[in-house]
Amino acid sequence: MHDVDISILKLLQEDCSLSLEAISEQVNLSVASCHRRIKALEAKGAIKGRRAVLDANILGFPVTGIFLIKLAQDGPDVDRRLMQRLEREPAIVTCYLVTGEFDFVMIAKFRTAAEYTDYIYSFLDTYEDIRIQSYTSSLVVRTLRDTAALPL
Repeated sequence: MHDVDISILKLLQEDCSLSLEAISEQVNLSVASCHRRIKALEAKGAIKGRRAVLDANILGFPVTGIFLIKLAQDGPDVDRRLMQRLEREPAIVTCYLVTGEFDFVMIAKFRTAAEYTDYIYSFLDTYEDIRIQSYTSSLVVRTLRDTAALPL
């Protein structure tokens, strides 16, 4: 990827509300060239979308839970079934299929510690269609770093 494209991506990653004029000025390109490059990056899929970064604490979701899941039995459609299930679970904001001792890592946001506890109590019922051997959960005490920014 061209250095100018990387510079554009860095700027957009930091603040996607920047105007074309501001971006083109910072990367030393004409507005038309900058626009063309951004459109090409979108077409390539390098830019998947643009979104506002919301403050979970201010918006009432100060509690973060981490769930580690070990499957009883893996199957060819377990990913699809879990993805379908997660569409109905807005508290789960991130889910990873991982290697190692556990099969999935899920990150969830809650309004209160009691809401987190209620989720734990209903966890196996919530995911009854996914054969879970065991799971563990942790409550995040302090966030030291939370970014979606790529190290460009």
